[in-house]
Amino acid sequence: MKNILLQTDVYKMGHMEQYAPGCNKVYSYLTARSDKNFDETVFFGLQYYIKQYLSEPITPEMGEEFLTYRKLILGNNSPEIESKIRALCQLGYLPIEIKAVEEGTIMPVRNVLMTITNTHPDFYWVVGFMESLLLKLWYTITVATCSHEYRKIVSRYFSETDEIEMEAAKAFQVHDFGYRGDASEEGAAISGVAHLLSFLGSDNVPALPCAVEYYNADIQGAPILLSVPASEHSVMCSFGREDEIGAFRHMLELYPTGIVSIVSDTFDVYKVLTEFAETLKEDILKRDGKVVFRPDSGNPEYIICGNPEAEEGSNEWKGAIRLLDEKFGSTLNSKGYKILNPKVGLIYGDGMYIERYLRTLERLRNMGYAASNLVIGVGGILRNHSRDTLGFAIKATYVEVNGEPREIEKDPITDHKKKSLKGMLCLIKEGDAYLTKDQCTPAEEAGSLLQVVYRDGKLMKETSLEEIRTLVKMQEEVAVAQL
Repeated sequence: MKNILLQTDVYKMGHMEQYAPGCNKVYSYLTARSDKNFDETVFFGLQYYIKQYLSEPITPEMGEEFLTYRKLILGNNSPEIESKIRALCQLGYLPIEIKAVEEGTIMPVRNVLMTITNTHPDFYWVVGFMESLLLKLWYTITVATCSHEYRKIVSRYFSETDEIEMEAAKAFQVHDFGYRGDASEEGAAISGVAHLLSFLGSDNVPALPCAVEYYNADIQGAPILLSVPASEHSVMCSFGREDEIGAFRHMLELYPTGIVSIVSDTFDVYKVLTEFAETLKEDILKRDGKVVFRPDSGNPEYIICGNPEAEEGSNEWKGAIRLLDEKFGSTLNSKGYKILNPKVGLIYGDGMYIERYLRTLERLRNMGYAASNLVIGVGGILRNHSRDTLGFAIKATYVEVNGEPREIEKDPITDHKKKSLKGMLCLIKEGDAYLTKDQCTPAEEAGSLLQVVYRDGKLMKETSLEEIRTLVKMQEEVAVAQL
C-alpha cells in the first residue's frame, strides 16, 4: 500500500499503450455532475492527497513491484509498458501539474474543481493513470459538503430563533460522532477534518493530528477540535438498574464544573427527565456548568419534541424539551423564543439525518423554542455516501497528438447527463456566480481561477485549516445575508 503505482484500477495498467500513437499531452478535469443530493460542493482534501501520496519519490523498486503484480493480474507485460514504467521510475516523480480552486471554496455542482495535465511529453499517460487515486477526493469533498449542509441549517434556524449573542454556539450544534462509523483509520481522520471546516465539536480524535500534520493546524492558536466529558451505556449499567441515579450522581461528582454529557436512555428516559431530574435538581443548579442529557433511542423528533399521537399531557406527548423546561425553566429571548435554563441542555446522537434534523428544528420553532437548545451528534450519516452522491468524475477533454491539439469529449447517446466538457477549461466568476468555460484558448486557461497546487512531485501552494475555515465562514456569511 506504500507504492503509488499500485494504487490504481487494473484497466489503468494498460492505457499507457492504448492512446493514439504520437500522443504527447493529456488534459483532464474533476467535477461533480449531480445535484440529486446537494446543489453545491465544498472543495477539500487535495492537499492531504498531495502530501500523503503524490509527493513521495517514485523508485525503481516501485516499478518492478508494479510490473510483478501487473503480470500476475493480466498475464504478461509488453516491452512498451515495461519501458514506460521504468522511465517514470528513473525520472523519480510524477510529471504532472494540478490546478485547483482554493480548498474551502463553495460553488455549484457541474463546475470544474481541478485540472490535471502532464509536464513532460513522454509521460502524457500519467494523467489518466493517476485518475483512480485523485478521484478519491469525492470522499473528502462530499463529507465537507454534508457538514456544510448541516451548518446552513443551523445558520437558518439560528437567524430565525436565536440572538446574535449565540453566534459562537453554532460551531458546536452538530458534533462528529463518526470515528467508529468509518471504514478505515485514514478515512476517519481526513473526514473528521472535513467536518471541522464547518464545526468545532467532534469526538473524532484522529482528526486532530491529521489537521496538524496535513493542514498546518496550530495547536497553540485558535481551537481546532473541542468536546466534553460524556458517559456511555456501559458506564451507566455498571451501577445496576436499581441504582442508575447513582451513575448520574457519580458523573456530577467527577465533573463539578463545565459541560458534562450524560446518556439518559439506558432504561427509561422519561423517568430520568422527571424523577431523576427532580432528585438531582439542586445539585445541577448549583454546578458551575451545564448538564446535557442525551436520549439516543427511538424517533428523535418525537423524543425531543414529543409524540403528537401519544396521550395528551403524557411525558411521551411532551417530549424531552418540554420536560426539561417544566423542571428547570426557561427564558424568552428578544425574538420571543424560549431558551432553557443554562444549567441544562439536550443532545441527540442517533439517526439525525438532514431531513429529520430539519423537521425537528421546525417543530421546536413552532413550539416556541430556539434552535440553540438542541445539539446533535452525527457520525456514519456524514460518511454515508458514495462517489455517486455528487456524481464525481475525472474526464479528459484535450489531448495533443504529435503536437496537434485535439479537443475531445464524452457524450453517451444513452445518458447525456454524462456529457463532458470539451477542450481546455477555465473557471471564472461573474458577480457571485461561478462559471466554467470550455474550449478555451491557452491564454484563457492560464487566466482561470484555478491555481497551480502541484507540479513535478512538489506541493506548490500550501494552505492551513485556519485559512480554509476563514474562507468557508466568509462564504457562509454571504449566503446567510442573502436569505
